[in-house]
Amino acid sequence: MTENTQVSGLADETFSKPPYFGPAHCASGLGVTLLVTVALLVLTQLYLAIPLLTYIGHSFSPATPGAVTFALATCFSLAYAGGFLLWGPLSDQYGRRPVMLVGLSALSIATLACAFVPSLPWLAGLRMLQGLAASSFAPVALAYLAEAVPTRHRATAIGAMSTSFLVAGILGQVFAAWVALRWDWFWVFLTTGGGLVVMLPLIALIIKEPARTIVEGHLGHRFVALGKIAVRPAILLLSFAHITLLLSFVAMYTALGPHLAGLNLSAATVISFFFFVLPGMFMALLVGPLAARIGMPGVASAGYLVAAVGLALEAVLAQSLTGIAIGSLVFVVGVALAIPAMITQFGDLAVPNRAAGMALNGFVLFIGASIGPFIVSWVPSFVPLLVGLAVALLLGTVCVAGSASLASSTRKS
Repeated sequence: MTENTQVSGLADETFSKPPYFGPAHCASGLGVTLLVTVALLVLTQLYLAIPLLTYIGHSFSPATPGAVTFALATCFSLAYAGGFLLWGPLSDQYGRRPVMLVGLSALSIATLACAFVPSLPWLAGLRMLQGLAASSFAPVALAYLAEAVPTRHRATAIGAMSTSFLVAGILGQVFAAWVALRWDWFWVFLTTGGGLVVMLPLIALIIKEPARTIVEGHLGHRFVALGKIAVRPAILLLSFAHITLLLSFVAMYTALGPHLAGLNLSAATVISFFFFVLPGMFMALLVGPLAARIGMPGVASAGYLVAAVGLALEAVLAQSLTGIAIGSLVFVVGVALAIPAMITQFGDLAVPNRAAGMALNGFVLFIGASIGPFIVSWVPSFVPLLVGLAVALLLGTVCVAGSASLASSTRKS
């Protein structure tokens, strides 16, 4: 079987190699469940920094809070965002399964090593290594699901993965806080690192390399392809929209804690509040059925609109705990709908360099997450912040519609 296909809008390459002879649609329900579980463990490494800052600060006293934040949070986040741009092209060149195994092996070792650091600089270095290794999972796993899951189940599988990414933001913090309070902070790294070690042989046994088109050329061509994908007008519009999703999510929740404290709520009430919005994250599982009716751009646009409405409700009802809870739930539902729909579009527009598209998606998404706390420092008042974020999401809706229009025009031409 030989292909000679020219893909418009991508690098001017002729695909004369046959597809990789892996099993078509090789992902079982067990395999998808395994990857979703691993995603929860991987993303926990990002969010555990929030509750552990105080504990680690005490362990390495007299370190300043800024130094602890840099070592525990900033080093991981920067390496995590930048690493997306490395692993995506590597997996397009060498395959999904090998890159996942290498990245998770490195992450397991670095995570366990974090429990034994003698000083803050050592922690900073290992957290950077963790972030780089952790970034190997999301873009590669998403590309794998897009290739290995049958079309009719693909959006649901990607929705499940997106749900895991969001749920990790809450469960990761709760788990880390509980373990650190019950034992000590280093047990968080020991338990999560041990969990990753257990996952490695399961991935080796269950995950099979999917059928995919292998492009001509060496690894450098994959990075060139990534650059060409990034500057395509349809991808640029998607990126402008995509950066607002986790930016608004992180900014809203960063500002929400102090706002709720100002309403004289107990710590237990605040924790219960965060669990209240958890069911909204599972709306990502409905993306597939909704896309069958209104298309993936339609689902993304609807998600942006719903999220903007949720923030507007929070702004109007900012002095009512019930009002904030309802607005937050609506907002989370919108984000949960938009993220998997946006991920799917990035991957589809980047074919055959699908993992490069997923890598670009993750890079943009988590750059937005990194900007979120800075937005809060620039706009410290809760209500104006929510209004500004709602406007940004509405502009994101326009960008999604524009990207869909450009992509449709390109296909017709």
